[in-house]
Amino acid sequence: MSYLIYAAILVAVVALFALITARGRVHPFLALVLAAFAFNYGVGWSLSFVVKSFGTGFGQTLAALGVVVVTGALLAEIADGTGATARLQQMARSWRTRSGPLALLGLIGGMCSTPAAAFAVLNPLRRGIGGDSPRSALTLGLALSASHGLLIPAPTVLASLTILRADWGLALAVGLPVALLAVLFGALFARISASGAPNPLDTAAGMVGTSLHAPRRGALALLVVSLVLVAMLIVQALGDIASEPFGGGNDRHFILALGNPVLLLVVGVGALLLLSWSWEKGGLSEAGWAGRALAKVAPLLLILGAAGGLSKVAQDVGMAEMTAEYLIPLAPVSGALVLVLPFALAAVIKTLQGSSLVAAITSAGMMMELAAPLGLGDPMGRVLAALAVSAGAMTVPQINDGLFWLVTRAGQFSPPAALARLSGGVLVQGGLILACLIALRAATA
Repeated sequence: MSYLIYAAILVAVVALFALITARGRVHPFLALVLAAFAFNYGVGWSLSFVVKSFGTGFGQTLAALGVVVVTGALLAEIADGTGATARLQQMARSWRTRSGPLALLGLIGGMCSTPAAAFAVLNPLRRGIGGDSPRSALTLGLALSASHGLLIPAPTVLASLTILRADWGLALAVGLPVALLAVLFGALFARISASGAPNPLDTAAGMVGTSLHAPRRGALALLVVSLVLVAMLIVQALGDIASEPFGGGNDRHFILALGNPVLLLVVGVGALLLLSWSWEKGGLSEAGWAGRALAKVAPLLLILGAAGGLSKVAQDVGMAEMTAEYLIPLAPVSGALVLVLPFALAAVIKTLQGSSLVAAITSAGMMMELAAPLGLGDPMGRVLAALAVSAGAMTVPQINDGLFWLVTRAGQFSPPAALARLSGGVLVQGGLILACLIALRAATA
């Protein structure tokens, strides 16, 4: 069976998923499990294949992202209990705009090892600054996506630049202004397409006794801790640099360990408790902050695991890479429009199998021998090709992507609404980035 048919089957499965989850008729976790089995049935692979691949993807996703999501949930509960969230919301009411600070956070957070992990640790701060509104979730998600596709040291950018042997300094000079433009566009898109009405805090549990005695200190503590965790994830991304001093040995292992999910949990929760110096009796017990956080986040963890399982099934089938290869003969042979090819290769692979890093590495590998024949062999051409690959590798998140589900749940979108707002927003944002890169190529060729 042609791999194009495999891709068409996955698209049909996603459409069916949106249909059965509309208005909550089927829980997303169950729908994702059904989607994996429906896709496997469509491509005709064995039952043992889908069971093994789904289980592997489920476990890998929870190991890499699950603990980070729990960390964010615990920070949010503590921030609510200490009054930090309410204090931030009160302060933000007097600001001219809340989207600007959230877009800036996303621009910085996009340089983390993964945008999903960055969203998880920034979500407690977003709830305060953005009033926990759908618009704030979409603004942060779009900003993270744009930044992760254009700025060093995001792993997608590092991989593309390294494989295509592009100049990092030139990539920074080109990527930063394009990222700023894309982030601003994302904030505008979120303003148009999502509600900015604040979501009232559920403070029935946890605000007892003297738990609200230091909301200002708690708000400052939440800001500091969030930025520290983002910094740890950015430093971890530096470990992906394939050269010394970070490319090997003990230094690299230490840097990678800084972004370990368990370390983020210990540092984040411990630092927030110490800096806010506000304790709920039994706060870390099953009846306190910890119990409430785990109860709230459990459904999301199951959904993330199932999304990872579906992504792994699609990756193991191998359809994404084979489908992307059909695009190569269709590429223009010269001119600035050749940049459509690296972008499209990465976008097809990302959309079909879910992993941005896999999409960037695979697409950059395809472009490695094509860059010179297509007229992209000069320094600027290689940089633009690498950035087109990494930007395409963020386009578009859908039901097999962790960031998609974090934004969906934070913004309280239904899955079909998230496909329209987040996936559609990233697609338009990616088109804007590609247009900028083409314009730069036309101006400098």
